Amino acid sequence: MRAIIVTHPTPMDVQKILKLTKDDYVIAVDQAVSSLHDQGVHIDLAVGDFDSLENLALLTHLDTVKLDPIKDVTDTFQALYEANKRGYKDLVLVGGFGGDRIEHFIAHLMNFNHYDSLVMLNEDSRLYIKKEGTHVITHPGYISLFAYPEAIVSLIGFKYPLEAYQLSLFDAIGISNELSEKTGKMIIHHGAVLVVESNKK
Repeated sequence: MRAIIVTHPTPMDVQKILKLTKDDYVIAVDQAVSSLHDQGVHIDLAVGDFDSLENLALLTHLDTVKLDPIKDVTDTFQALYEANKRGYKDLVLVGGFGGDRIEHFIAHLMNFNHYDSLVMLNEDSRLYIKKEGTHVITHPGYISLFAYPEAIVSLIGFKYPLEAYQLSLFDAIGISNELSEKTGKMIIHHGAVLVVESNKK
């Protein structure tokens, strides 16, 4: 069971970057309600204080979790919580990259600490956590990895290989790597990494 949480900035065509199925549970966060409505995407739940939603009439026939504007969590964090509370473990966060409130993107990254199965997507990037084990990588674009918060990593089949490298927080050695073969192997000997797959420009 998969929950799709869509937040601002919302991709202009969500279904172009993510194939939605009838079994997906779609949560719109605040002004994403308007974006999904315009794209013709069915919304199962709307979450937020809705201070950024201009047309509040869009909420009339939606299942809604209305938040107090004075709160200790972001609307997106609450949306993830609502999905998890309903039994959804496969969580996909669509949008939330950049925009005029860059601090929200930083807060979104912190959500991986609560939901390690979370995947973040937009038109250009895919972010996810990998823990100990051997992972096959096939992404044809740039592949970056960052300690979350520390890891020992080997990379095989990459343009810039690593062998049992101790990756620490704020070490950027893993940025903008690429595969040198059709597939690569990322071996996490210890810890966890945040992987960023970016489309090549």
